[in-house]
Amino acid sequence: MDELAFDSIELTERPRKPRDRGITYARDRGLGIKSIVDAFEASADYIDILKLAAFAPRLQTRKLIAEKVAVCKDFNVGIGLGGPLLENALLQGRETVKRFLDQVQGMGIQYLEVCRSVVILSLSDLCELVREVKARGIHPIAEAGVAYGITAEEKVNLDLDRLLTTMKACLEAGAWKVLLESEGITESRHPNEYRFDVASKIAAAIDINAVMLEADDPHVYTRYICDHGPHLNLFVDIARALPLEASRIGAWGKHPTFNRTATYSRGK
Repeated sequence: MDELAFDSIELTERPRKPRDRGITYARDRGLGIKSIVDAFEASADYIDILKLAAFAPRLQTRKLIAEKVAVCKDFNVGIGLGGPLLENALLQGRETVKRFLDQVQGMGIQYLEVCRSVVILSLSDLCELVREVKARGIHPIAEAGVAYGITAEEKVNLDLDRLLTTMKACLEAGAWKVLLESEGITESRHPNEYRFDVASKIAAAIDINAVMLEADDPHVYTRYICDHGPHLNLFVDIARALPLEASRIGAWGKHPTFNRTATYSRGK
């Protein structure tokens, strides 16, 4: 990491890359290579993994995806794929899943989300898929949630037992991290209905370092930092990476974390 500007200002200590906690997982919704390079020049030190999100990678060229993989390597950023492509492959059958995983592996993708947001799939099959992804040398990120494709007016069946069972089973199957989908919790909900308690209950049942929380709204990631500390693993849009890092270290003015965050490592 190059020397930072204005070093007369002290910063709260944060782990350097490669990190195993305080990870920032950043969403790319289909940007061109110049936009990715611009974003990395501004904030690559604060981005651990770039996620090629949703269905966008299927609509872009193999050349562009290869360029994104190469740029991530140049900037010391991991690269992963969101879950929708794998879910589409599942709906097309076992052979399509194998071909898709061959292509993921061949492209040098390091992380792959494994989920059942849309598909109706048993937990045992989900865990088998986690094991298959891991066996190929790809880090499985198991996404779990309570809703998909809803509006704020729709009722959510928040089954915490099912959520925790899914997360624990996926970790036991070899998932690298489990990702909490925000929809129905802090997304597609009215602000007075946000369920910040869900993350707290997950943290009480599972090692928080094994969990990532989707939190693209600054109000949401700030609340999570206040509740669980700056070393929480968070998933945001790539444009949020720099302000998120400022929130982690308590350096954002007129902000609930301003000049409040602290860290402590025994022996350092």
